[in-house]
Amino acid sequence: MKAQGLGVATVNYDSPEILKRFAGAHHIAYPMLSDKGSAVIRKFGILNTNIPQDHAFYGVPFPGDYVIAPDGVVRDKFFLPDYQTRPAASEVLLKDFGAAVGKNTTDVASGDVAMAVTLSDASSAPGHELGVAIEFSVGPGWHIYGQPLPENYVPTTVTFDSDVIAKQSIDFPAAIPIKFEALGETLPVYQGRFRATGAILLKIGVKPGDYKLGGTLKFQECNDTICKMPQAAKFELPLKIEPMIAGLKP
Repeated sequence: MKAQGLGVATVNYDSPEILKRFAGAHHIAYPMLSDKGSAVIRKFGILNTNIPQDHAFYGVPFPGDYVIAPDGVVRDKFFLPDYQTRPAASEVLLKDFGAAVGKNTTDVASGDVAMAVTLSDASSAPGHELGVAIEFSVGPGWHIYGQPLPENYVPTTVTFDSDVIAKQSIDFPAAIPIKFEALGETLPVYQGRFRATGAILLKIGVKPGDYKLGGTLKFQECNDTICKMPQAAKFELPLKIEPMIAGLKP
């Protein structure tokens, strides 16, 4: 992360003694700040309210990250509701800085449409959220469709179908509305190059090992006069699931 000019610090409700032991056990060099009593966590409004007050973990924040500029302005934030899940640092790097860890990219091409799908890392752990970036290229004279669309057209979608994924989301940029005189309709389309981003959340109970994340690109390719049949292009990305790092007891 230093290559992007980023420093790292953590805040949680553990005592300085526990944090010191954890940092020593896992060779952590960045600051780990103790917020015993969760005073700062409450002021930031990130106290995990999904945990009952009589639970041993009450006082922890929602798992997440802030990206803070040198002027103190929060530029982005990544938070999840379950204390057992957390955004991966690689998700932050991919979304905000365009940098992936491990060069985990696969290329897909069908007709005049191509895309490069990138996961933010080539390895992760159960319950971690990874970033996804998809670079599209549509050939000259052709377009594919965005949303919203009439039922007789096929919007462009990318879906992961792996059993290790608990949740996924892909955000497409706003499509450009174009009026097609021959059809008498104005439709949202993508042309040329564009980028979609999103995230996948790995299931909490996934066993360590090597996996293949399968996925499907669906789209309908058209020009000003004709539309080809809807297409579904398959792809795969490798992912190594590492064991979870155990914490230290008080």
